Amino acid sequence: MALSMDTSLPLNAVVQTQPSTSANAAPRHLDPRTSLAVLAAINVQMALTQSLFAEMGVLALTVVVMAYCRRFSAIVRWLAFYALFAVTAQLFVASGNTLLSPFAASLLMYRHVLPAFMFAFNMIATTRLGELACALQAMRVPANVSVGVCVAFRFLPTMGREFSAVADAMKTRGIALTPRSVVRHPAKTAEHFLVPVIARLGQIADELGNAVVVRGVGASAHRTSYYHLRVRAIDVACLIAAMVLLALSVCFRAGVL
Repeated sequence: MALSMDTSLPLNAVVQTQPSTSANAAPRHLDPRTSLAVLAAINVQMALTQSLFAEMGVLALTVVVMAYCRRFSAIVRWLAFYALFAVTAQLFVASGNTLLSPFAASLLMYRHVLPAFMFAFNMIATTRLGELACALQAMRVPANVSVGVCVAFRFLPTMGREFSAVADAMKTRGIALTPRSVVRHPAKTAEHFLVPVIARLGQIADELGNAVVVRGVGASAHRTSYYHLRVRAIDVACLIAAMVLLALSVCFRAGVL
């Protein structure tokens, strides 16, 4: 006896079984080699000149890159910090109080280097560790340097969580990490906070270093990679913009402009 079975499905069921390409798509990001080159150019530029024009150019470039990576909430947060530093520093300067001058200078310095931090943290948030390792190998970076960069790349995102964990542990022991406690007992607060943080971060760095070495980052043989790096139009545009800003900073430094 022949058995027949109707395998037809409703149209909506067929549609639901299709994989979502948007959910599986990789997030937008620059090529790691481009990010490293632009970050190096930005740091050189920040060291060469204090020009507000060059600083705003770096800020605009960073905002464009973050917008390309679709990190719009991060743009709002970073710009809020930038505006806070800028406005507070100007208020301190306008007050004419000499006691506030060191604080104004510190805030102006933080404002000046903030675009570089924005670009670096955007790179950390959007670049995979495997892509970074592949880029370093393609750039012929020595193995020891590659291991150090990869460890730092994985280490930096954990710092905020470790700080929060130590602060919570201090609260359970009746030692609140507040501005009042820092002012009243600076040595005691530093001892209870910095010692656990340094010990924990050292342990994490050691664990990450062992994990990176086990994965063969420091091997002398050529390693294959799951990731395929490709320079896109956005990478070329960012490199050109960074080089133009760097050239302008050199001109500002030399007094040509």
